[in-house]
Amino acid sequence: MLESEVFDICYNINELILNSQMDTARTEVIKLLDRLNREGKEYSPMVNHFIREVGLFPYIDKNTASWQEQAVFEAYKTDLGGGEQKTLHSAQSRVLKRLLAGDNIALSAPTSFGKSFIIDAFISIRKPDNVVIIVPTIALADETRRRIEHKFSEMYKIITTTDATLRERNILILPQERSFAYVGKFESIDMLIVDEFYNASSSFDDSRSTSLLSAMIELGKIAKQKYYLAPNIHNIKENVFTKGMQFMRFTDFKTVITMASKVYEKMGVDENKNDFKATKLLDILRKHKTKTLVYAGSYDNINTISKLLTNNMPNKENDLLNNFYDWLRINYGESFSLCNLSRIGVGVYNGRMHRSLSQIQVKLFELRNGIDTIVSTSSIIEGVNTQAEQVVVWSNKNGNRKFDYFTYRNIIGRAGRMLKYFVGKVYLLEEPPAQENTILDIEFPEDVVEMLDSENPGVEINDEQNNQIKEYESYMSETLGKDVFNKIRNNSLIKLCKPSQLRFLVGKIKENRNWPNGFESLASTNSYYWRNPISDVADMLGDNMKGLMKIAIWKFPQNWQKSMAEIHGELVKDGYEFSQEDLFHAERYMSFNLCSILNVISILKRLIYPDTPDISLFLAKAANAFLPKLVYQLEEYGLPRTLSRKIQNSGLIDLENDEMEVSDIIEEFKKIGYDKLTESIQDIHPFEKFILKYFYSGIS
Repeated sequence: MLESEVFDICYNINELILNSQMDTARTEVIKLLDRLNREGKEYSPMVNHFIREVGLFPYIDKNTASWQEQAVFEAYKTDLGGGEQKTLHSAQSRVLKRLLAGDNIALSAPTSFGKSFIIDAFISIRKPDNVVIIVPTIALADETRRRIEHKFSEMYKIITTTDATLRERNILILPQERSFAYVGKFESIDMLIVDEFYNASSSFDDSRSTSLLSAMIELGKIAKQKYYLAPNIHNIKENVFTKGMQFMRFTDFKTVITMASKVYEKMGVDENKNDFKATKLLDILRKHKTKTLVYAGSYDNINTISKLLTNNMPNKENDLLNNFYDWLRINYGESFSLCNLSRIGVGVYNGRMHRSLSQIQVKLFELRNGIDTIVSTSSIIEGVNTQAEQVVVWSNKNGNRKFDYFTYRNIIGRAGRMLKYFVGKVYLLEEPPAQENTILDIEFPEDVVEMLDSENPGVEINDEQNNQIKEYESYMSETLGKDVFNKIRNNSLIKLCKPSQLRFLVGKIKENRNWPNGFESLASTNSYYWRNPISDVADMLGDNMKGLMKIAIWKFPQNWQKSMAEIHGELVKDGYEFSQEDLFHAERYMSFNLCSILNVISILKRLIYPDTPDISLFLAKAANAFLPKLVYQLEEYGLPRTLSRKIQNSGLIDLENDEMEVSDIIEEFKKIGYDKLTESIQDIHPFEKFILKYFYSGIS
């Protein structure tokens, strides 16, 4: 790139700035930086000047910058905790300034904005006593925990589970469902952070919006300050949940840019769409060998793409991936689709796999000699903050429905990464939705209203809503008895149940004390008889899981003794045509969906019919996938159950001690150390050493 060309580009950027077209100027600066980096050229003082002018201070090259730009670089440098100093860009600095002033902020900014830096800087500067961070997924909870752990674990207890004992200073990182376990345990919260708070709208998450809203209300009662984060929201319709919060929108403040290629326009009139997409995807991956996310749109499409890539892409031969393949083969079975995918450097992210396996793949994706491509559903949007250089959009649907522009922007927002990929490339194999501004409309559903306490609702309500609460309280008091209702209404397990569903269950149980059929069998150890009550509950939930659960529930009690490869092999031998993916789905469904509702059923039945058998032992085991509690929790830290089994057998750590908190067992891991642990494990697989290094990197 000639110096004269750089000058011309800078001249045009200056004209844009003079004409108040700052966003366009910022885009042009990023394009220029991308070219300079690809050509290995240093930034001239003039380039650094325009980096400063558009507010991209972290991009300033101190080695070539004038003293003025160097001064700005240092002036915007902020302590992010753990001795980490980073220069914030101008928009980050504005948000942080407002938070430090005590303002309640609802922030909308792109994926690459660097919102997590602001959280870390706030904690580092303010040193609050108690911070609660609500995240949409367990995977994101662990990713956040790892970042926070490195910086603040000496000052705070970092909590991600529901059974932790609070200390003087705590940072809780929890999916919304887990946050209810801590309602009533704080006198006050210094900062309540809700990540991806757009999910409070039923338009974006119909199944979980009520629980998020309820968590925001309950924790909001004692929160001194609130900070809500979301991408690509242009405005928020007036509502009681964000009332009094200052809305800050930086949707056009780009730190990276995306360049979209409309590949779908090249398809011939008579050309088969699936064949066209298959050919183009293979062409893209062969031609552009870089970190790639493939948005599949559905589980079925993941299978289609997986078969396509397995049959047509060459093996990526290196020791790391060869070891990964061998470890998968041993523990999950050779027929597991990820086995063959791993050999070609491809992973799968779908929200159903064992949590440790998903996290291991994300780690491999970050490594040069690891996975190059991840095929995913929309779960990648909220699951992790992983960025890629390119994104391929295979489908314009999210499940069975076409995705909207908001979802589309979030998907392609995964292309590009601040300080790594200046320009993210997007390849569209199907037509995207029309551009539109997203107005966030957070309604006040009846189920959320009825959950409120009429004496202390925690949010502004009208007369009609107040009457609705009292009507619900009256009905439940009359049906269950006032003392019983008052006793259970603040139970964290009950709070996970929608009032409409709770009404239904109360009526169902009072009508038929024997429902669900064979409920008492859950108090026994004979898993064969569990199928009847499990089937009844699955049928009530209406998730088409009844058939799968009837079979899978027999096998899950073996989870601690046997690998999935062994369990799946036994099912195949018995003539069942279940895949490993089916077992993943069934286990996740059992440990959350079924156990959540069975906990409520158990509480109600024992209150209405005191002679009802106690199934708490079954529930405790099923909620942890019939693994020791610590083993199940450690999977969220990236430690697979099969490796935990080997660690248990080493005799160094007792992972079967259900009385211990995960924080205490983590301290034991730290004391033992990586070297001693790996030396003590018999028959340790080479890839398990890699896993342990990854695990230790997240706790030290």
